[in-house]
Amino acid sequence: MPSRKNTPPLGPIRKFTITEEKATFRSRQGTLDVVFLKDDVVRLRAVKKGQNEPARSFAVIPTGWDKPETRITVRGDSVILATSNLSVRISLKTGRIRILSADRTDLFRNAEIAWSGAGVGLIWKMPKDRHIYGTGERTGPLDKRGTRMAYWNTDRSGYPVEQDPLYQSIPFALCMDGPRAHGFFFDNTFRQDWEFSPLGKTKAKMTADDGALDLYVMASGTPSAVLERWTELTGRMSLPPLWALGYQQCKWSYYPESVVRDIADQFRQRSIPCDVIYLDIDYMDAYKDFTWHPERFPDPPKLVSDLRDQGFRTVVMLDPGVKVEEGYDVYETLKQAGFVVRNADGTPFIGPVWPGDCLFPDFTDAACREWWGKWYKGLLDLGVAGFWNDMNEPAVFDAPGHSLPLDAVFSGDGYPGDHRRFHNIYGMQMVRGTTEGLRALRPDQRHFVLTRAAYAGTQRYAAAWTGDNCSDWPSLRISIPMLLNFGLSGQAFCGPDIGGFAGTATPELFARWLQVGALYPFCRTHYAAAPQSGHPDINAVPTQEPWSYGDEWEEINRASLELRYKLLPYLYTVFEEITRTGMPVMRPLFLQYPDDPKTACIEDEFLIGSDLLCAPILDEGRYSRELYLPKGLWYDYWSGECLEGGRKITASAPIDVLPLFARAGSAIPTQDVVQHTREAVNKPIVWQVWPDSGFKAIGTLYEDDGETLAYTRGDFKRTTLTLSGTKENPETSLQHEGGYTGRPQEIVIAA
Repeated sequence: MPSRKNTPPLGPIRKFTITEEKATFRSRQGTLDVVFLKDDVVRLRAVKKGQNEPARSFAVIPTGWDKPETRITVRGDSVILATSNLSVRISLKTGRIRILSADRTDLFRNAEIAWSGAGVGLIWKMPKDRHIYGTGERTGPLDKRGTRMAYWNTDRSGYPVEQDPLYQSIPFALCMDGPRAHGFFFDNTFRQDWEFSPLGKTKAKMTADDGALDLYVMASGTPSAVLERWTELTGRMSLPPLWALGYQQCKWSYYPESVVRDIADQFRQRSIPCDVIYLDIDYMDAYKDFTWHPERFPDPPKLVSDLRDQGFRTVVMLDPGVKVEEGYDVYETLKQAGFVVRNADGTPFIGPVWPGDCLFPDFTDAACREWWGKWYKGLLDLGVAGFWNDMNEPAVFDAPGHSLPLDAVFSGDGYPGDHRRFHNIYGMQMVRGTTEGLRALRPDQRHFVLTRAAYAGTQRYAAAWTGDNCSDWPSLRISIPMLLNFGLSGQAFCGPDIGGFAGTATPELFARWLQVGALYPFCRTHYAAAPQSGHPDINAVPTQEPWSYGDEWEEINRASLELRYKLLPYLYTVFEEITRTGMPVMRPLFLQYPDDPKTACIEDEFLIGSDLLCAPILDEGRYSRELYLPKGLWYDYWSGECLEGGRKITASAPIDVLPLFARAGSAIPTQDVVQHTREAVNKPIVWQVWPDSGFKAIGTLYEDDGETLAYTRGDFKRTTLTLSGTKENPETSLQHEGGYTGRPQEIVIAA
């Protein structure tokens, strides 16, 4: 890592120029460009002298922002560039940088760019009491002060709770100085390493193994405003199909067809809500993409159609490795087209994954992405609803680093480079090809794609899960800060494998995990029954379905999923909010209450939207817990008891109870329990209204057809409910927007 002692910094500025587009500072070591993109967003890009680094990004998209008015001042040996919300001071004498917000908060103080060989880094000082969040997919605490972290997508099955790095790299941080927020994004796809000193100290640094220092700083004031800018910069998720918000059941693997049918029948016979059943790799013929195993699944169209008739959507897995096999059409067309990852000598790279020796498509080539996307036609035509892109770090068996060689060559969409540059975006570009292909094949349909590997901006193409976690209590506990930081990093449609992937969940662990998992944005149980179970019959090993633990536990698990389906109108409304504001579904308390310092490090409770607070049980044998309610009034969701916030309380939590609270002054749209999302059509919306101390409340409901893009053409309905009056004489009004008919609505005042 660069340090001031052993690496050349940017150093004294020999020349600077100012144009309408940017300010450029040149030293003996390199060049620094400063560009204000908006009054509260600035980009600093430093390139070492002699380095030819293309100024492009896989993460950043056109924003349509108006260029801000910028003031330029030369004061002593410094040049100051400023807008109404942000200023950048460059020392001509030292090349050091200071970035301040409008209220004079030091965002980056005494910052120094330094190079070490091809690597580049930034070292700076920060306030002793700053909190840092986001940083993508991370184990560990919510606040990342006192941590070191790497950005290098890594396949680690059954990972421990201290594992770093993991599958996804999103080098974005949301920083809080008291109630004031700013964010920064180091847009560099090479391996990065970050280090933040603990609270009470001031040192911070981040480095990349190669490439440019490309830093975006957002000084938007509130954390929600920073997230709005961040998701404008890198894009927001599209509104998913409604069924993708339902419960999803997965196993490695459900086969043959009779097992899949039995799982579906069990859900319906036991009246346990579920919308999705997954087929893991064993549905394929010899693990070959876009194939079906002829004995295990002799009639895929009928199976998928029958499942659809029962209210289930089918999601299938596809991996990037394409089996080397003469006569296999996917391999033959890929080999003929030639857009494959290559060795340094130009020959195609061949490496072992599940099918054996494989070619790896070069998804950094637009032609390859188009080729890949077209293969989904057959699966769409037979009714498959969603697609799971796995192993896309990319993972390679028995290889150094469990991935491609670092000198493997990619096309880079016209900017060729090696695996060091493109490793972290391989998964992103794979799901880009998937999603763009699906959109081309079914242009008016919404699509569901799930990925394991990602880079910043992947939310434009896919949902994400946290990979191959473990069936243990520590893994349940870390799922909360992991998902909160994921959402703060832009990837809001996320979740872990409920119950844990590796190992066997106890009845209590699974029940507690499903209780909180029913409120995860992405709600899927997934577990491994092969081949690491070591059992000759994969269908004889312990199972992890909601009914796997006996009648008493089945009743508890059914109730957890019924809560999710009851709250689906509210959840869907919060998902629609993401597409407009970038605010995540699952929110840390500080995001909604930045003025309350007690919320800064709370990582074992969270908000769903702005109106529901969940404080799950995360430890074995616990039947009550202490929790913090933010300022204001809150209602116990189950008893209706009104509680004063701004303090800690102790909540009772017997094994069948999830501590859940509704914010006073909210109106939450719900529905009666259904077994799958298609059953909800034309059934009434039931507003749960929770009045504040002045007997006022307000809430929003969003509705559309849940399937198509008609909502983008105005075919939606947004309803705002307002409560006023008194308990004895309540007055409610419903205001509607949009052209969609919507469902009938009922109002229940909870207190």
